[in-house]
Amino acid sequence: MYKIFHENKALIFPKIEGDSLRLDATLQESDRYDAELLCDFFPEWLDDRDPGDTFIHEVGENAVAAALKETFRMAPAAGGVVVVDGKFVSIVRKGIPDLPKGHIEKGETPEVAALREVEEETGIGKLRIVKELPSTWHCYLEHDEWTLKRTYWYLMESEETIQPKPQTEEGITEIKLIGNEEIEDFLKNTYRSTSEILGEDLRHVVAK
Repeated sequence: MYKIFHENKALIFPKIEGDSLRLDATLQESDRYDAELLCDFFPEWLDDRDPGDTFIHEVGENAVAAALKETFRMAPAAGGVVVVDGKFVSIVRKGIPDLPKGHIEKGETPEVAALREVEEETGIGKLRIVKELPSTWHCYLEHDEWTLKRTYWYLMESEETIQPKPQTEEGITEIKLIGNEEIEDFLKNTYRSTSEILGEDLRHVVAK
């Protein structure tokens, strides 16, 4: 199931897997009509203040990818869930609990970007990736341009003693370890995309 989040609502494509969506796919002639309809629909959905979710069932991956490229500026990002003794590292950015992440720079792979951004935002070094987690997708308006951010997520561990240092210049004021007692509060107060897409993986971390 592919979900795009915007503020408190989501656009949901039940028959498409988000992690398999290829934005560089070639649009087939059979998908052109659906892509054009989606291009007309996206601005209406973005402007609609109704927080309810919208489901779109009978649309192919190529049509969705083409419409996304036509509507949004792409801003890929990457981040990590750092596991420490049955807990995971969270940050507080602008008062909202979140996971460390940041933009993928030109020439970087998502894995390299995730390791770099997590270390920069938390001060935790000697990180290694354990496995890839599901990606999140959310969109926002920036400088009068609609932007779509796919965030690649990875489960991580560190080989050093954790001595976190928040990257204050990025608006990060606090770093916390979230365990079993704190997990539901974290999921309630973090972004909906993080809660819905990564919630079960985070619960699994703290349940061990």
